[in-house]
Amino acid sequence: MKRTKSCRICRYYEPDENFCAVAPNYIGKAHLCADFELGIELDEEEEPIDLKTFTYEQFSKAFLEKLLSPYGKVETERTLTIPPSPDIDLWFAPRVSELPQDLGLLARLAKTRALLEPYHHPVTPDEISASLIKLLEVQGEFHRAADREKDSVGLDLPRLWILGSSISEETLEGFGAEASTKEETGIYVMAPAFKTGLVAIDELPNSKETLWLRLLGRGKVRHQAILELVALPAHHSLRSVSLELFYNLLSSLEALPEKDDEDCLLIELLRSCQVEDS
Repeated sequence: MKRTKSCRICRYYEPDENFCAVAPNYIGKAHLCADFELGIELDEEEEPIDLKTFTYEQFSKAFLEKLLSPYGKVETERTLTIPPSPDIDLWFAPRVSELPQDLGLLARLAKTRALLEPYHHPVTPDEISASLIKLLEVQGEFHRAADREKDSVGLDLPRLWILGSSISEETLEGFGAEASTKEETGIYVMAPAFKTGLVAIDELPNSKETLWLRLLGRGKVRHQAILELVALPAHHSLRSVSLELFYNLLSSLEALPEKDDEDCLLIELLRSCQVEDS
């Protein structure tokens, strides 16, 4: 099947020359989509991207990158070595022995090398399966590197954390995921060999420990977390950078051609926060 470089948002492309028609060298030839992304290869028959999902998930990745980048190597959309596998949403390799306690639960999830896969919508079994494939391919890269160096003793393989706004009980049971502890809600783990955990954000308790993950939730969960974020002391190290990302999200949401009630409520809340914060 022919593939061509095109705008990921509006899918405009130049079929005769196989380049992205909105690339800087060709700005005179094409109308610029407001939120175009260059250099994305798409099958001609592929459905256009869901702009709303794209907006929320780009925010989630940018948010996690901003929080974690001071403490290790962060890669978003990391490409796997075996095509045509989809990219990893976010890869994190810590360069410090311990992340700040201010990051709460997120610090615990990112204490070792990990793939982080955030989902704004309820996670489906197919999405979990796709994430597991990514994990296995990354682990395969580690095994191959160890074989080349003839050093596979004590190989520290990365983990996978799937962060979902919600995860159904049926889906959890289907993958044999169980609560990590009786004391914690919203955190599930698969059998140890899978090195995979799942976070159901809507089940997390309202606490400082979970704040940074609840900000990736949706509906009332995210709204409550945003109010807690705004209430943090003005000098808090993560308050201003987090609010800046939310205000960027506000601009993106306002530009959406179609908005549902949840989007409108979030826009209203963020506008109010922006006024109070100015």
